[in-house]
Amino acid sequence: MKTQILLLSEDQQTDMFVMKFLKESGFKGIRSRFSPKGKGSGEQWVREQYPNELIESRKQGTALVVVTDADKTTVKQRIDSLDNTCVDGIDRRKPNEPVAMIIPKRNIETWFAYLRGESVNEENEYPKYGKKPDKCFADVKALKEMCDKKSLRQPAPPSLEAACKEYEKIKKFKNRK
Repeated sequence: MKTQILLLSEDQQTDMFVMKFLKESGFKGIRSRFSPKGKGSGEQWVREQYPNELIESRKQGTALVVVTDADKTTVKQRIDSLDNTCVDGIDRRKPNEPVAMIIPKRNIETWFAYLRGESVNEENEYPKYGKKPDKCFADVKALKEMCDKKSLRQPAPPSLEAACKEYEKIKKFKNRK
């Protein structure tokens, strides 16, 4: 099967969540990479890998989904830091290019809490799932239902609303073989 999507994530939990969401949304041929555990900052690893993955996705004609937490910065600042890694003849992503930047603010656990029905803000830290990263599959189901209705429960985290807009950039790749 031809690769449709290259998925670059900063940790296994985030990778599992986005991978499951993409599969539930009908994508096939997903190749994923995430930061090796215990090898430093996941955000830094994604930032360092991004230019090569961007080149590779362009070469292969695939979509690229980049997932990294905003942490204490803004979503725009995190996107800018990724764009700034494009040097030495590597073009930054273009608005019509199938490259989605999925940037949870503060981290992915904020979205999990929201998807479980909690009221959240993007400044607090929410509990991690720990040694059971597949617990996020119920959260995938909740997000998929909202996406199918084309409506997030309000008030939704602004970073999740931004991610939904980014997702639109890659939807056309769903039916490619």
